[in-house]
Amino acid sequence: MTSDPAPRLSGLSGVVLTVRFLTELALLGGLALAGTPLGSGVALAVVDAVLLPAAAAALWGLFVAPRARRRLPEPARFLLEFALFAGAGAVLALVGWLVAGIALAVVGIGVAALTRVVAKDG
Repeated sequence: MTSDPAPRLSGLSGVVLTVRFLTELALLGGLALAGTPLGSGVALAVVDAVLLPAAAAALWGLFVAPRARRRLPEPARFLLEFALFAGAGAVLALVGWLVAGIALAVVGIGVAALTRVVAKDG
């Protein structure tokens, strides 16, 4: 057990951080959804649906997460988030989920930027 108290989420910054977490989940879900039709055959579809979100989660955990040991400094961290959300949006659009892809990219990138302003994610 750690002695660090859990941060309290309140006010506007709490709302922004909650929405940020939801966009992170949407990123992983969107990549899983997009990975399924990329594979030709059931086995490859399952592999793609698992590997795409696993790769994104690994990058996020290594370089973006607040407790990452190798957390990137700004603006590199924002650029990685931008690339992850834009890439996920592009892959969703590529497999026919155009509106979902655009929404994920726009909302994810917007919330990433808003987090730096409102929640002082530094």
